[in-house]
Amino acid sequence: MAGSAGEALLRIEEATKSFSLRQRGWRRQHVVALDGVSMTLRRGETVGLVGESGSGKSTLGRCVLNLLRLDGGRILYRGREIQALSEREWRPLRRRLQMVFQNPVSSFNPMMTIEEALLDALRQVPELDDSRRRQRVGELLEQVQLGARFAVLYPYEMSGGQLQRAAIARALAPEPDFIFLDEPTANLDMSIRGQIINLLLDLQQQEGGPGFVFVTHDLRVLRYVADRIYVITQGHIVESGSRDQIFHAPRHPWTRALLEAASIGRRERRRDAGSGVDAGISLESSARGGCRLLARCPHARERCAREPQVLREIEPGQYVRCWRAEEID
Repeated sequence: MAGSAGEALLRIEEATKSFSLRQRGWRRQHVVALDGVSMTLRRGETVGLVGESGSGKSTLGRCVLNLLRLDGGRILYRGREIQALSEREWRPLRRRLQMVFQNPVSSFNPMMTIEEALLDALRQVPELDDSRRRQRVGELLEQVQLGARFAVLYPYEMSGGQLQRAAIARALAPEPDFIFLDEPTANLDMSIRGQIINLLLDLQQQEGGPGFVFVTHDLRVLRYVADRIYVITQGHIVESGSRDQIFHAPRHPWTRALLEAASIGRRERRRDAGSGVDAGISLESSARGGCRLLARCPHARERCAREPQVLREIEPGQYVRCWRAEEID
């Protein structure tokens, strides 16, 4: 896996995105999905993005692939702002940015064989003729350890693990620089999950392998695949750092709670993993600009209710959105 040096392949700067959801009658609810999210990815690197359901992970992926437009901020691919591009300008770049979805069954056309699905993806590579594309289908299936015999199968004829391998092959077809992996192992049993993770690691270690943003709600997966990790909740990043920093020296209470939930880390961390706030702190005060995690943090103080938390660097490469990060080591 790649280190942290080198020019950024993908850079997200202060990304914001909100939705207006209809409630009963004419009432609508304003939901902030992304709130000032910034992150970087370098070629050949795996960046982990971990957070609970509804934290903004999938929304970020859809914005990166131009399936959704940001309300604010920028997404730069090789230094070029992609959300400002016209469809004509975006089209040649689309092949370089790919996505593997959580549920492979819903991402495949049930009326197309796997070969037809891969051929459709290979249309993004205009330099290949029809004969070379069909040859490439076999190569891709071998690359993901399926084999040419799966080419004639329909999605419903394959297991979940086999279909997820086919989804990875489809993402690899246009030879991308970057793949956004949206919980690619979430619906698989443990043994198949390990096979998929090993496959992704093998693919990335090949010369010219793509960079990955690996999205999950389970930190245990990132322990094996990630170079760097971003922890997201309620649409903003609360901590980021190297894999060792996140697993061996987490500094934000939310990161510690996630590690505890996954039964990772020191035994004494269990004393910090409770919820609730110190007596006398008004929960209503957090709505006026204080820490959003006030009601769930066992380390909260009166100041937390008054002041918004700023993401700041406390160690080289490690950023934390908590003013008490040094105190609660």
